[in-house]
Amino acid sequence: MPYLVAAVVLVGALCAVNLLLTLAVIRRLREHSARLDADRPARPPLVTAGTALPEFASAASDGTELSREFFTGPTLVGMFSTTCSACHERLPEFTAKARSLGPGRALAVVVDDQRDAGAFAAALTPVATLAVEPPDGPLAKAFQVTFFPAFYLVDDRAVITAAALTPDELPLPAHT
Repeated sequence: MPYLVAAVVLVGALCAVNLLLTLAVIRRLREHSARLDADRPARPPLVTAGTALPEFASAASDGTELSREFFTGPTLVGMFSTTCSACHERLPEFTAKARSLGPGRALAVVVDDQRDAGAFAAALTPVATLAVEPPDGPLAKAFQVTFFPAFYLVDDRAVITAAALTPDELPLPAHT
């Protein structure tokens, strides 16, 4: 009988120590999580409105030369990646907004890292000027793209007037 009492007391003490250690680990995980949340920006960084695009030279899929002179009026710009699931989700929103702006008022840039951009090309070609380029291409550099998708409105002076994470967040420019 004394052995049984000693065993129960020992098991009880081990359970109490285990409980204390578990609570300490949970506390440390909460502190660590709070530190990670504090270090993470609330929104991914976008190039801010009022930023002028630097000089760049590229070509669209149809051969159109792309540079600062391409922007002759308010232009919707969408930056997509073939490896980005959110890009596939935002594609219908972008095409709808581009269609509502009319021809020649949208530019779609698809960053293709050796994958097929065909699904994007089929959806974007009817409503936007399409450029397919590598991740370090001239358009990605000009717009300082660090994540996908990203959407911008650019005026006729090649100055970004609005930036957003979804096309629907951008104000609809007046037709010129």
